[in-house]
Amino acid sequence: METIISLKGVGKKYKIYAKPSHRLKELLYSGGKKYHKEFWALRNITFDAVRGEAIGLLGRNGSGKSTLLQLICGILRPTEGTIVANGRISALLELGAGFNPEFSGRANVIMNGAIMGYTMDEMAQMMQSIIDYADIGDFIDQPMKIYSTGMYVRLAFACAVNVRPEILIVDEALSVGDIFFQQKSFNTIREIIKNGTTCIFVSHDMEALRSLCDKALLLEHGEITFAGSPIEAINIYSHTIKKYAAFVPPSAISRTLPVTPESPELMDLMPPEDILAHNILNEDIKRYGTGAATILGARVLNKYGLDTFHAEMMETLSFYMLIQANEPVYDTVTGVILFDRIGTFVFGGGNKEVHHVLPDMSPGQRLVVKIDITFSVKAEEFLFGLLIKGALYKGAETINSHDRIDMLGPIVVTFSKPESQIPFHGIAKLPIEVRHSIVDGTAGVNANNLSNSHT
Repeated sequence: METIISLKGVGKKYKIYAKPSHRLKELLYSGGKKYHKEFWALRNITFDAVRGEAIGLLGRNGSGKSTLLQLICGILRPTEGTIVANGRISALLELGAGFNPEFSGRANVIMNGAIMGYTMDEMAQMMQSIIDYADIGDFIDQPMKIYSTGMYVRLAFACAVNVRPEILIVDEALSVGDIFFQQKSFNTIREIIKNGTTCIFVSHDMEALRSLCDKALLLEHGEITFAGSPIEAINIYSHTIKKYAAFVPPSAISRTLPVTPESPELMDLMPPEDILAHNILNEDIKRYGTGAATILGARVLNKYGLDTFHAEMMETLSFYMLIQANEPVYDTVTGVILFDRIGTFVFGGGNKEVHHVLPDMSPGQRLVVKIDITFSVKAEEFLFGLLIKGALYKGAETINSHDRIDMLGPIVVTFSKPESQIPFHGIAKLPIEVRHSIVDGTAGVNANNLSNSHT
């Protein structure tokens, strides 16, 4: 494999002065007296990255991750060692870095391309793809000082990935955008890595590192303490970090409702007009499928009968779908699919998984389907999708996707009861059973076996 990045014995030293005047004294006075202390931000850094490889950097704040990226990008010079980077580097080091807030977004895109060595003609060819990816509308021609944080990161990332770099450097920048942009950006990174771009990726998001990276480096006090698989690096890192709080967005907490005796009982199903009156689908939504059946409307309710995209861990949401057949549909299958913010497929299921048989449908016939899902997943944001599948003739072996809608939500799952024991740790809750036996040193196993299960 072709080596794209190579570091040999790299170190970066800084001089720390107790007072500003000490810097001037050291500069003016002869005799070699030192007024500073030496601080090595990095020491003995050696590793190689080959074409198309994704390397994650892990480490606590102050471990030297950002300094290392700046050295690779050429922003800083190493105090010792050598760095070789064979290819055009595109870096997303911090929000808005390199952008002039007084210039328009378009002008900053051109300036960013010029810094990377592209000509005006080359930038003109790439400009529309950058604008389309950033998706900030007419703001592209407005001064960036009026941009929101999300607009900044959208444009910065669009510049970074659409200039076809050989090396992509990303430092925590992707945690700023909303879940829709985050999922889009992670999918783009996967695609450009697959096409041969080498990526150096820094994040405190363990799932992102595990999903994207082929290898991980663990930094501690400016030195590499581990180099190997991302899972091993994350396990080592996790033993040094304690997380005390679950993810609880304030907006989600404010929508949390108390259980009251007056909470209304829900009907098992609802009439089509009620679904359409609170339809979460709009005309601009993207659909995929044969069109033999269509999802006309959808609605999401909690156990109190309220429309919501919020659920506490282990709570249930009800997904209602109004489906219409445009052609004969046999062996009807509906389902809900769930993705996390980096695009990982978390769950998919519907009537087929619980052996619930839906009727065959004639053209023009409508069907209301309710799917209850208990969110036994970690506290995070999730996008969801809806689908309707079926066969085009009776006894067909092939099931076709007639209508599928993705990128709905986000559904916010929270754990807002810090005084309680969190129901599980990790990504999802699995059935678990715990048993024990009391063993007496002289009498052997106690006859009273105790067990406790949690399924």
